[in-house]
Amino acid sequence: MSTYCRNCGAQVTPDAKFCGSCGTQIQTARQPDAASRADMAQGRDMPGPMGFIATSVRAGLNSPRQLLKNPKQLLPMLTLGAFWLVLSTLPALGINPWPVRFLSFLTFAQGGMYGGMVGAAGGVIGKAVFAYFVSALILPLFSGKKPFNGMGKWFKRLASGLAVKSANAAGQLALGVGLSLIVFNFLTGNASPVNSMAGVVGLVLAVRSLGNRGGFFWGLLLSAANKLSKGGVPTQMAVSRVMSGYAAGSAAGVALSTLRVAPYLPYALGSLLLIAGLVLGIASKPGKAAVSS
Repeated sequence: MSTYCRNCGAQVTPDAKFCGSCGTQIQTARQPDAASRADMAQGRDMPGPMGFIATSVRAGLNSPRQLLKNPKQLLPMLTLGAFWLVLSTLPALGINPWPVRFLSFLTFAQGGMYGGMVGAAGGVIGKAVFAYFVSALILPLFSGKKPFNGMGKWFKRLASGLAVKSANAAGQLALGVGLSLIVFNFLTGNASPVNSMAGVVGLVLAVRSLGNRGGFFWGLLLSAANKLSKGGVPTQMAVSRVMSGYAAGSAAGVALSTLRVAPYLPYALGSLLLIAGLVLGIASKPGKAAVSS
């Protein structure tokens, strides 16, 4: 019988300990019966965003324990850490030719270094996201796996999510774009071109999550919408629009970084778009329907 993740609903193998989509620890359970599905539809089994993040963090903390059982698997991350150390030290010593800048961009080596305490916090989280990106999508390529398999479906869903046919849909897109611009500025610290790989990673992860309709971003959006609506569960189309907006906003963050207008411009634009999205959502679909439509 099939087993399903109670957090994001993705199908997992019967012997899996953690969901390959969102990282949640799997509790042995068979396919949900009609009553269980009804509970999930009403949001009774869905954790809030903080609970979802806590569960994902616990799953992430378990990964190093698994890696320690096979130290060879740590080599790629240790290599990446060495790159970060060298590429962060060279500019401080006045050595910053274009190859160093290019490698710093590719590895997100300087992420969060020039944005004060907030930028430093964002850089730490950004490096964790980048490390996940490398381990989940880049390294498997060298072992013959196909983490980008099905890209055609990913971009079809992106195009569908970007199609705006109502004020409510525009509001959901604006929420996604605004959120991504704020996250981009937080992770990069000063929204500079050398740190803009954070936007590239955000774009790829958002499109992948959109295509698979699962993963950390997808589950976090569901849990947040469930919490805000006090138990209402949004449709897949609603989450797809927000996720499509997030992907578009990540690309916009990269474009804004090349303009070098102001280090906190994505924060300002993102905040305005979040407000606009909320206003459109409330004006077009008051109450719970604004989230579930």
